[in-house]
Amino acid sequence: MTYSHALTTLPFSSRGDRLIGQEMFKVLDRAQSLELDGQYVYHLELGNPRMAPPTEIIEATVEAVRGRQLGYTPMGGLRELRTALAARYALRTGRILDDSHVVISPANLLISQFLDLTCNPGDRVVLFTPAFPSYWAATAHIGLDVTSVSLAQDNGFHLSEAHIEAAISASPKAIIVNSANNPTGAVYTRAMLELLAQRCDQESIWLLSDETYGELSFSWPFFSLASCDMPQLVVMSSFSKLCSIPGYRIGYAIAHPSVAEKLALSSSTLISCLPAFTQLGCLAGLPILDQYVAQVKAHCNRVASTCAASVNGSGILRTASPESGFYLFVDIGGTGLDDMTFCKQLLEERHTAVTPGRSFGANCSTFIRIATCGQEQDVMEGVRRVVALAHDVGGMHVAA
Repeated sequence: MTYSHALTTLPFSSRGDRLIGQEMFKVLDRAQSLELDGQYVYHLELGNPRMAPPTEIIEATVEAVRGRQLGYTPMGGLRELRTALAARYALRTGRILDDSHVVISPANLLISQFLDLTCNPGDRVVLFTPAFPSYWAATAHIGLDVTSVSLAQDNGFHLSEAHIEAAISASPKAIIVNSANNPTGAVYTRAMLELLAQRCDQESIWLLSDETYGELSFSWPFFSLASCDMPQLVVMSSFSKLCSIPGYRIGYAIAHPSVAEKLALSSSTLISCLPAFTQLGCLAGLPILDQYVAQVKAHCNRVASTCAASVNGSGILRTASPESGFYLFVDIGGTGLDDMTFCKQLLEERHTAVTPGRSFGANCSTFIRIATCGQEQDVMEGVRRVVALAHDVGGMHVAA
C-alpha cells in the first residue's frame, strides 16, 4: 500500500488552526538554516543564558542518572523539591506555605495550564503590553478574547494605577502580569502590584503573576505577589533563567492547594510527570541559589547596561534603561523600517538574529527585542551590527 505525500485534505481542529507558536523560535529556525550553509550567526533572539550553571545542579543531575533515577515521579513534582520551594517562599514572604501550595511543571506550559483551568473559550483575558509571546499563543490556542492594555515607553513601560483600572474595567475572567518584564525589563513597584491583586480580589478576577525574571532585578528590590494570600492568584517562576538551565524545562507555581491540585492533574494529563534527575538537580541547587543569582545579576546588569548605552548612543535607536534580566526592547522607528523588515535584513545581510516587536503585541511593530545573555563577545558584536544596520538604512535621528 502506498500513501500520498500531498497535503492532507482532512481538516484540523479549530484549536489546531489557532496554533501560532513563538516567533523567536521561527527566527531560530531561519538562523540555523544559515548556519547549516556555513554562516556564523550572532544569536540575540532567544533568552538562552550562556553562563555556566551551578556545579551542584549538574553533578546532582548526573549522579541521579547514574543512580538510575529514571522512573515516573509524582504528577505535581517531587515532594522534596516542592517542600524546599515552599520553605524558600515562606521565608521570603512570611506566609505559611507547604508542599501542597507548590506544583512543578514547565513554566511555558504553566501559562496554558492556568488559562485552561480558569477560562472557557470566548472568555476575556487582559494582557499588559508588550507581553510575552507565549501569552498570545496560549490565549489564541484556547480561543480566548484578549484585551490589551498598552504600557508607555516614555514611562519605561511601568505599570500604573490607570493601567490597572483599564484592565479591571474590561471585565476579564483573568489578568496576566509579568514583573520583571519580558521584553522590556521593567520591574513594577510593590504599590502597583498590591493594588492589582487587591482589585482582582474585589472583582473576583483570576490573576497570574509571571515572576520568571523577578530575582534578576538589579535596579531595586523585587516584590513577589506570592506575599499575597489570595485563592485566585497563581504565581509562577522557573529555574531556566535563574540557573542557566533552560533545557531542563523546570518551572513551578505557587497557588492555593485546590488550584495546585488542579495544575498537577493537568500535568498528569498532558505530560504525566517531569524527570526525577532534573528535579533532583534543581533541588541540589537551591542551597546556593542566592549566591549564584547574585553573580548572574551582576553579569546581566553590566552587559545589558553596556548594550543599552550603545543603542541609545546611536542617535537613531532607543531603549529604556534595563532594570532586570537580559532583554532590551529597542525602538527602531527612527530607521523608517518595520520590525519584520528590519529583522529580515539584519539576519540575511548581517547574520544577526533578533525578535520582531510585534511578537509582543500588534502595537509593537516599531520595536525589536535583543537578548543580551549569550556569549558576551557575540552579544556585543551583534548589538554593533544592529546599530550599523540602523545607520546604513538612513533612518531619521531621534533623541536618545
